Parts: sequence; C-alpha cells; structure tokens
Amino acid sequence: MQNTLSSNIIKIVGKNNFLTSENSMAPYKNGWRTQSGECKGVIIPASLLEMWKVLDILVKNKKIILLQASNTSLTGGSTPNGKYDRELFIINTLKLNNIILINNAEQIIAFPGSTLYKLEEKLKKFDRAPHSEIGSSCIGASIVGGICNNSGGALIKRGPAYTELSLFARVNQKGKLELVNNLDINLGNSTESILRNLDKGNISDKKLFKTKKKASSLDYKSVIKDVNANSPARYNADKKRLYEASGCAGKLAVFAVRLDTFEKEKNEITFYLSSNSPDDLSIFRRKVLQEVKELPIYAEYIHRDAYNISKKYGKDAFLLIYLLGSHAMPFFYKIKSKIEKFFSKSKLFNSFTLDYILHFFTKFIPHPLSKKFDKISNKFEHHLILKFDKSIYNDIKPIAYKLFKNKSKNNFLHCDKKESKKITLARFVMAGANVRYARINPKTNSNLLALDISLRRNDKNWHEYLSKDLKKYIYKPIYVGHYFCHVFHREYALHKNANPDEVKKKLLEKLNKIGAKYPAEHNVGHMYQAEKNLKNFYKNLDPTNTFNPGIGKTSKKSCC
Repeated sequence: MQNTLSSNIIKIVGKNNFLTSENSMAPYKNGWRTQSGECKGVIIPASLLEMWKVLDILVKNKKIILLQASNTSLTGGSTPNGKYDRELFIINTLKLNNIILINNAEQIIAFPGSTLYKLEEKLKKFDRAPHSEIGSSCIGASIVGGICNNSGGALIKRGPAYTELSLFARVNQKGKLELVNNLDINLGNSTESILRNLDKGNISDKKLFKTKKKASSLDYKSVIKDVNANSPARYNADKKRLYEASGCAGKLAVFAVRLDTFEKEKNEITFYLSSNSPDDLSIFRRKVLQEVKELPIYAEYIHRDAYNISKKYGKDAFLLIYLLGSHAMPFFYKIKSKIEKFFSKSKLFNSFTLDYILHFFTKFIPHPLSKKFDKISNKFEHHLILKFDKSIYNDIKPIAYKLFKNKSKNNFLHCDKKESKKITLARFVMAGANVRYARINPKTNSNLLALDISLRRNDKNWHEYLSKDLKKYIYKPIYVGHYFCHVFHREYALHKNANPDEVKKKLLEKLNKIGAKYPAEHNVGHMYQAEKNLKNFYKNLDPTNTFNPGIGKTSKKSCC
C-alpha cells in the first residue's frame, strides 16, 4: 500500500521532488525555533495542478497534510510536532512562486510559494509595496503564509495581513476534497481548467477585476487611532480577521490569494527617540495617534538589553543582510538548518555548535552600527525608531522635540539614511540574536521563552515590571515591540533550573488579568492554546482534521 502511494506521488512530482531521507527532509521538518515531529515525506510540486493531484491522492489515502512555504514560523505552525495517529506528509510550495499583477498593480494574485521579497522587487517600478517589507521579507517569508497567520508586522498603516479573496481546497465533512474559487475572477468551471489557467497566467493585465470584498485591513487606521479603547488593536484570534484563508493556519490548502498593494512612501524621515521614562513614550504614542491625521510608517520599540544582545549575538545576520542583501537569507537559513541537523546527530557536538562557531568568528569583526547608538543605549533604557513620511514632519517634530529634546532627561536623534538603515536592520536581527543568547550563555536554559502579546490600546502601563516570584526564574527579560500597535515581543532567557512551562503559565496568568491577548501576530503554532472561537473556526474549515492537526494545541486525532 505504502509503495503504491509513494510510486503514485513520484508519478506526479518526480523522484527528485519527493524527499524521504532524514537529511533531505531536515530543512522542511525543523522550524526556525522548533525541532521536528513525525513526517513520512516532503513533496514539492512544480505546478498548482500537481499540488491538487498530490492533495487528492493523500486525502484518498487518509494521510495528514501539512502545507508549508518558506518555513519561517516563530511558533512552529508550519512544521510537524510530536506524534500523530496517521502518517504526515509535508507539501512544500516554494516552487509555486508566481505573482500576477492586476488592476494596474494595485492588486496581485499570489501563489502559495511566492515571497514578500519577490513581490517587493516586482512592485518597485510601480512605486508600490507589499503588506510587509521590513523583517519578514528579509528571511523570505511567503505572502500566503502571512495571510494564513494574520501576520501583523511593523508597518503601522497596513494592519494585519487580511483578504476575503482566495482560491483554496478543503476537505468537506464527507471526506471529499473540493476546490473553492473565491477570487472573484472567472478562471473556468472545472478544477483542472481553473488551475491550468492560473498556472499559465491566463489573466488579462488590461482588464479591471472589480469586487466588493476586502483585500486588506482597510479599517486599521481607525482601529489604531482609538487609543482609549479597552481592547487590543490586533491579535490572531480576533473574529474580525478570520475569513476563509485569512487566519486559517494551514487548515485549508491555499492555492492563491488576491491582495491589495500599497503606495510606497518616497520621503522617509527617521527619528530615534530615547528615554528612561516609559511614561514619556506612552504620552508620545497617544499624542501622535490623536493629533496627527496620518499614521507614521514604522514605530519600533527597543529595550536597552535587546539592543545590546542584538549587537553582540546578531552580528552575523546583520553583516549577511547588510553586505549581501536580504535575498541571500533564505538560502543561508536552509544551509544552517542542515548543518544544525548534522550537529544534533553527532556524538561529538551538541545541536547549538553552529551558534558557538558563528558567534566566535564574528565577534572579531567590527559592527557597522555607529558607536553613537552605543552611547545612547548606555544612558537610556527605552528606545523608539520612528519612521514617517515627510508630509507629516511639521506635525510630528514639535511633539517629539517637546518630549525628547531635553538631553538631561531624554534623547532626540534625527537619523541620516545610513543610520536609519542600520538601526532598522539591528532591530530586525534581534529575534535571532535572542535565541542565540539563550543557547550559548552558560548561565541560562538553552531554550528561550518567547511571548507574542497585544496589550489594550488604552493601557498606559505597557512596560513590564517582573514580580519577585518571577525574577528568581528569569535570568534576563528581553523586550521589543511594534509600539504604536501595542504589540510586544517579550522574550525571556531563563535560569538553568527554571521550568519553562511553569514560568510561561505564571506570565500568561498575569497577562490574562490585564486584558492582554496572545499571540498577537505569530499565530498559535504549537506554542499557544487556541481560543474557543479560533478552535471553532479551524473545525469549520477542516471538519475531518486532515490539514495541520494539533495546531493551537487542538486534537491531532482524525475523529475530532
């Protein structure tokens, strides 16, 4: 039976695109921060029609299907986790990377393996941009992955990734695979004709495809400006953002999504604002959101400890992107995953050996970031990178000057273009730097405890002060965040004797008491318990539990 299934899969995709050895599957099974679970094989289709045929044969054989593109999930949602009651197959969609521009490049149709980086490049000549440009695009994150996880990102104006226009396959209650075309574009009447037309790009670039459905979070400006609201601006379980492919977390097989693109800001200005007072940053946020008509582009919070860790432990990633460009990152991440797999199997090395090697060699290379930022970090605890369009400079400057120009209390820095590029990149590499810090520090538990949270919009006490019962477990808390959205990434390097599950439970209990929501933008993956409404959403999409079972700590069994 198994030999017949394997031979049928090979007939569809070819032998080289059906991986079964542990070494060849390693980059697909292992997450960016998570280790792998059971997997029988990795299938890499070269067309949408091949993907459909693979899905059909796996569904008929009652296998578990895990759809995956770039595998950049921070919570492990795109990789297997532990054991399952049926055989699991990964379908990797990176070869399905076509992007079709429609409606004068104001919208796109993105295939499941298309990346934000490729879209960025494709939109340059139109002076337009994708939903996410900073951070996610650097590691080759997929467009569809962002939609499936309601990814938020750093760009304030665009809100969570969202669309009501998609083409997807689902398994209905009778266990039958069916294709649903909700792109509001006529591509044919049969499954084969729809997929063939998309594969060939048979869509007119001159025709205007009208729709009444949303292709982005059009209401986010009003949501984020409501600074007195007693609820978070965005979080993954928000009912308003769950719609078919949007927020599906792999419970549908998404073939394509239709999305808005955005006019690119041409005259960016960057302020670097620093303070020892969380209250001053809170006042600044509220005043800008209430008094300035247009939103800034980017407002990233950095705690002093996060800055220092980024410079010391994220230098290799910084240099790689700074010297070679972001397009090199997906390639190097794949190589890194294979090397780590080799070390994890070795009796002479531990699984973090590569982190030690990279850290050792890069510590002798000078960091390109100006020493000016080191001096500011030494003096001030809290920092904000604020990017905005020149058109609102005269509105933002007086607010920033009044609060931050007094150098004895705060600090104001108007960054030039090079400084802006470097400090933004330093912010991006913080996620990986924090992981390495926890892995190679001899005083810490090697596994970083990472929380992705959304505070209420009216919460003025946004900075965390750890209680005594938590301080004894936490070696160092590390804080960054999308400050104007009140979305924070709180990561904790724990003492060696600390139990991560117990510490996490205590932290989440405190967050529940203050009305915070979690996760905010990285989705539940295998690290968070899905809320009731999110579980119901998953069950309605996938009643037979065929796709990505166990997501959000739900049941992995076929009966549920």
